[in-house]
Amino acid sequence: MGKNARYMRLALAMAATTIMAVPAYAEAQKTIGVTVPYFASPFWKAGLYGVETASKEKGYTLIKGDAKDKAELQIEQIRSYIDQKVAAIIIGAADAAAVGPAVEEAIDKGIPVIALSVPPKSDRLTSFVGADNIGMGRLQGICLGRAIGGKGEIGLFAGPDEMWAKLRVNGFKSTLEADFPEIKIVDEKAGGTKDAGVAATDWAKAHPDMHGIFTAADTMAVESIKQLTSAGAIEKIKVSTSNLNDEAREALQNGTLTCASLQPAVSMGRDAAREAMAAVEGGKVLGRVEAPALLVTKEKVATYDFSTIIAPADYQP
Repeated sequence: MGKNARYMRLALAMAATTIMAVPAYAEAQKTIGVTVPYFASPFWKAGLYGVETASKEKGYTLIKGDAKDKAELQIEQIRSYIDQKVAAIIIGAADAAAVGPAVEEAIDKGIPVIALSVPPKSDRLTSFVGADNIGMGRLQGICLGRAIGGKGEIGLFAGPDEMWAKLRVNGFKSTLEADFPEIKIVDEKAGGTKDAGVAATDWAKAHPDMHGIFTAADTMAVESIKQLTSAGAIEKIKVSTSNLNDEAREALQNGTLTCASLQPAVSMGRDAAREAMAAVEGGKVLGRVEAPALLVTKEKVATYDFSTIIAPADYQP
C-alpha cells in the first residue's frame, strides 16, 4: 500500500471517530444531574417536577438522584455525575457540610452547580434558588396574630437547627414585635416532628391561656394537631405552619389548621433548571433567585391555585 493510501485510511478513521464522538459529547452537553434529599417529600417532588418540565422543554436530559436523606449517597451521586461529564448539577443538599467537598470536585471539573432550596457548603456555586423563608415566617405571624385576635399567649415550635427554620422563626418573631405587641410567646421549643407533638401536649396542660402555636413546617403542624385533638384542646388553640403536605392540606380544609405559608416549589425547580441551562449555554445567570412567600388560609384552600406549588398527583420522579 502506498504512502498516500495509508494517509487516506488514517484520515478516514480519524474522521469516523470524530463523527461517532460528536453525538456522545452533544448528549453530555445537554444532560443535567439533579440530586435532592428525598423523593418522597412533597416539596422535593414538586421541585423535581419543575426542574424536569423546564429541562425537557429545552431538549435537556435529566438524571435524577434520590439521596434518601443520606449524605454519603448524595456524594456518590455527585461523583457519578462528574464521571458522566454532565453539563450541570442541581442540588438540594442532604447535609450541607458533608456534601461540600464533592460539590467542590464538580466545580473543579468545570461543572456549574446550582443549589435548590438547601445549598451545599461552598462559596463557588453558580447560582442559588431559594424561598423567602423570612417572608414565610412573617405571613405566619400576620395570620396567627389575626386569628387569635391580636393578643394572648402562644407557643413557638422552631423545628430543626437548620437555616430555613431559623429564618422562618425570625420572620415570625419580628412580625409579632412590630404588629402584635400584645401577643406573648410563653414557651419555645425545637426539634423534629415527634417533638412538636410532645410540645403541643405539654403546652396545652401547662398554659391554659395559650391560644396559638407556630410550627416551622407542615409535618410538625400535623403532629401538633393530632396531639391537641387527643387532648381536647384543638378548639381553643390555633395552629399555623409553613408548607403543605397532604395531611396538612386536609387539616386546612377541615379547619384544624388555620393557615400555611408556602414556597412555590414547582416554580423554584423551573428557575433552578433555567439557571443551569443559562450557565451551560453561556446565557445570563442571575446568581440568586428568591421565590416569593405565599399564604393559604382555611377560607381559601378550596379554590387556591396550587400549580406553582405542588406537583400533579400522577407525577412520579
